[in-house]
Amino acid sequence: MIHTDSFDEARWIAALGTAIDRATAADPVTPGIAYRSGTATLAFSVDASGAIADIRVIQGSGDDSLDRRAVAKLRRAEPLPCGPAGATRRTHLAVVQVAEAVRTPQKSGETRRILTIA
Repeated sequence: MIHTDSFDEARWIAALGTAIDRATAADPVTPGIAYRSGTATLAFSVDASGAIADIRVIQGSGDDSLDRRAVAKLRRAEPLPCGPAGATRRTHLAVVQVAEAVRTPQKSGETRRILTIA
């Protein structure tokens, strides 16, 4: 016999994982454009209401900008699915892949040509 409370909590945890995976999917990249990319491992808490708290980078990508982008991606998962009655606050880990286009500064005197196609 399955204990209903533990079954409901297990389903909630699975739903959290699905929502977090969807929000933190790898960034799309366009061929021909240079990117900085990395992977950050984040620890965070989720309460029964689906609120995310205490996000910590426990293994960074080596680039602070990419780590901030990983945290922002995780934040976009909110609100997460609400837990069943009696669900406890849990700590989770998420491995978040991020990519950011490398912007090269325009040289002074360089002009951009805009092509118009009618």
